[in-house]
Amino acid sequence: MSARVIRSRRAQAEIEETTAFLEEHSVPAMQRFLASLERAQQLLSQHPDMGAMGDRPGTRRLVVGNYIVSYRRRGENVEIFAVRDASRRDARF
Repeated sequence: MSARVIRSRRAQAEIEETTAFLEEHSVPAMQRFLASLERAQQLLSQHPDMGAMGDRPGTRRLVVGNYIVSYRRRGENVEIFAVRDASRRDARF
C-alpha cells in the first residue's frame, strides 16, 4: 500500500518560489528541480520512513539535489512541510 503525499501551503509556496527563481535563471535547472521533486514524492509514497530523522520530533528529511525536503507522517499520509535550498541556514528541520 502506498501513502498519499501532500504538500502544506508553506511547502507549496516554497516550491513555487524556487520554481520561479530557477525559471528566471535556468529553465533546465527548473526542470531538473521539478523532476527530482516528483521522484522524491514517488519514493516517499512507497517508503514514507526513508529519510533521515529531522531535528524536530516526528519529522524526517530527504536530500533532493541541492534541496532538503522536510516531511512528517500524518496518519496514512506523508506531508511535505518545507522544501529549502540546502545552503540556507534554516534548511534543516
